[in-house]
Amino acid sequence: MRKLLPTVMLSLVTVAAPHSQTAAQPRPTGFVERAFVTNGRVRMDLSAGEYRITGSAANRIRVDWSVRNGVRLSDVRARADVRGVEATVTTDGPDNESLRGTIQVPARADLDVYLTAGDLTVENVQGNKNVRVQAGEIRIDVGRPEEYRRVRASVWVGDLNAEPFNVSKGGFLRSFDWNGGGPYQLRARLKAGEIRLYQRGGTNR
Repeated sequence: MRKLLPTVMLSLVTVAAPHSQTAAQPRPTGFVERAFVTNGRVRMDLSAGEYRITGSAANRIRVDWSVRNGVRLSDVRARADVRGVEATVTTDGPDNESLRGTIQVPARADLDVYLTAGDLTVENVQGNKNVRVQAGEIRIDVGRPEEYRRVRASVWVGDLNAEPFNVSKGGFLRSFDWNGGGPYQLRARLKAGEIRLYQRGGTNR
């Protein structure tokens, strides 16, 4: 886990699910929320699961999560630590990808995300993006390609599709490197699975 000395530590808030839900169904387990500035940097260290990171108009970070497949509520921990213009979000849960999370950040923010395994979607966030996943799927809404200075993506084994940059390839050790005139950089790295860079509303949605 990355270490960042926090000035504020948020404790886990747990919300019990109704007894009528079955163990196989997703059920709310809790959330953490903290005020955060626009144009800040958010680092994320995420345990296996399915995550959606999305930008919002609110100046805050909010993490909501649910569990499935019989995972106990007490098996999941989440935290958001804030220090000035930098924040760290961490989740810790079972390694069987039973965790589902939604993470809201300000719409203008730099992201540095590491996920052990699972599916990760990033949308409606304007800024630098550095995303690393061991195995699974990475989906990133790039917005306008002209906003980027450099875009790099690589997959050891799997597929790489980036329609806004006219790239589609699959197999072993696939990558591409694109240069433009914008202010931001995007880097996506995956060992096994699929990387998809797309524009919301496009055919690769």
